[in-house]
Amino acid sequence: MTLKPKNSWIPWVLYPTGDLIAQFILGEFQVLRLMALSLVGGLVYQQEVPRWFQWLDQRSFTAAQVQAFPPLKWLTQPQQGAQPQIYRLGWFGRTLGAMLYFSPLWITRHMLILKVATTAWGHIAIAATLQDLWLASCKSFLVNLPLSLLGNYIIQARLPLKSRFLGSIIMTGLMSIAFALAYRFF
Repeated sequence: MTLKPKNSWIPWVLYPTGDLIAQFILGEFQVLRLMALSLVGGLVYQQEVPRWFQWLDQRSFTAAQVQAFPPLKWLTQPQQGAQPQIYRLGWFGRTLGAMLYFSPLWITRHMLILKVATTAWGHIAIAATLQDLWLASCKSFLVNLPLSLLGNYIIQARLPLKSRFLGSIIMTGLMSIAFALAYRFF
């Protein structure tokens, strides 16, 4: 699932917009950083995120699986009219699934893109950089957890599948401000 061609420009523009706002707040505008996030938004996130949301929406379990693994009772709901009984992720399961995707690992990758776009490659000590970015990502994830949970709940519980990607772009644009500030301060 991707955006319709008339809307395919949206990830190219909205993903980097939040980071652009953060750059202005921090007083450090960088064209390469803006271009890198635009490319990643248009080429990577535009494919990844809708597929992940679609997978969450279509993930199903049998009644036996739900019985065998009790936590699935909280994450799933029975599908109406399915024989034998099939369970799909409910809003809580989809919200946690979205949080699993937008985890510290995703934030680390996002921050690594910022680092690679703004630093001469010869000056990046990869092991130390990844360790620093991982720590900053974990801190950013924890600090932004309430906002992230609320945003992912709204996206997964209140928006139809076809609108979740746009909702995610808007939320990620807003979260990019927080991630950029975390990149600078954590």
